[in-house]
Amino acid sequence: MEGHVKRPMNAFMVWSCGERQKLAQQNPTMQNTEISKLLGCRWKSLTEDEKRPFFQEAQRLKTLHREKYPNYKYQPRRRAKVPQRSGALQPAVTSTKLYNLLQWDGNPHTITYRQDWTRAAHLSSKNQQSFYCQPVDIPTGNPLQQRLLQDQRQLKQQLQHEFQHQRQQELVSPQQELFPHSSSQTRGWWVFS
Repeated sequence: MEGHVKRPMNAFMVWSCGERQKLAQQNPTMQNTEISKLLGCRWKSLTEDEKRPFFQEAQRLKTLHREKYPNYKYQPRRRAKVPQRSGALQPAVTSTKLYNLLQWDGNPHTITYRQDWTRAAHLSSKNQQSFYCQPVDIPTGNPLQQRLLQDQRQLKQQLQHEFQHQRQQELVSPQQELFPHSSSQTRGWWVFS
């Protein structure tokens, strides 16, 4: 890119330039990401004395850069957002998030779903204390899709039943538990004179 000024290298970059080449020559089949991870581990394992010459070189490069480009200011480029095609297949969502949300009652519900071909159960925030299933449109037709619909309906019924039971338990006040046969007029503080 014309007019673009690169940042000066830091100590790790100064050190890794030579090391990266050595590793790549020794391991021609190793992926660049693997090389980077290995370099990071090796850099962390170096002592301060071993790192010192690279920090000094990085400082020298920084000074040269400042002299060459006195008005330089680092401005990271923002990546342009690429609009996603609607109707495109989305990657499968792991069941872990949903599993963790549904684990509140102690019964594990393992559900793996894809946003483009099945329905998923979504739980609202715990503050609202309500549960609901939000369907994702599914074209019915093949047995797998019908089975998924049936499983989703069963899950929805189970969640609604468990929610109603939980709400009934919450509505019972501590006084009703202690004095189940007392009327609202007789509940309260006992006053002795």
